[in-house]
Amino acid sequence: MKKIFTLLIALIICSLASAQQTTKEFDIESEKAAVKNLVAQFLTAIGDHDIETVQTMFSDKANIYGASLREGKWITNTYTIKEFLERLKSYDNPTKYTEPVSDFTVHMEMGMLAFVRADAIFTINGEPRNNNLDYFTLIKEDGNWKILNGSYVSVRIKN
Repeated sequence: MKKIFTLLIALIICSLASAQQTTKEFDIESEKAAVKNLVAQFLTAIGDHDIETVQTMFSDKANIYGASLREGKWITNTYTIKEFLERLKSYDNPTKYTEPVSDFTVHMEMGMLAFVRADAIFTINGEPRNNNLDYFTLIKEDGNWKILNGSYVSVRIKN
């Protein structure tokens, strides 16, 4: 009888652990959706030149890196988030654009750190200009996702 009781307790513990694992998987999927949404919101805000919204999406210590292929030569840029925002604010009449994402890849660690790849087409006035491969590192700060790093590779689309 003692063995049956012990076995019954072990089965209950296993089933509770299994149910908890399913809940965690669901939470990870929710977190993945949240980071994809933040990246999509960022790409919309930056294209609309909505600097105030962009500023709220980044960690204070964030960085932006970029590599663009122009006329056969790679041009690279590196900015702190402060430098990046100051640069955006300096534009008198910025060209607005869209950067719709065709595919997201998200890797998540412990619900606290996320790596997002966004394959997007940089478009001005409905005309596709560049294929952008955007990479983001996001970290959860005080319960909110923030972009810690934004990096991209941009290659001109031949029309």
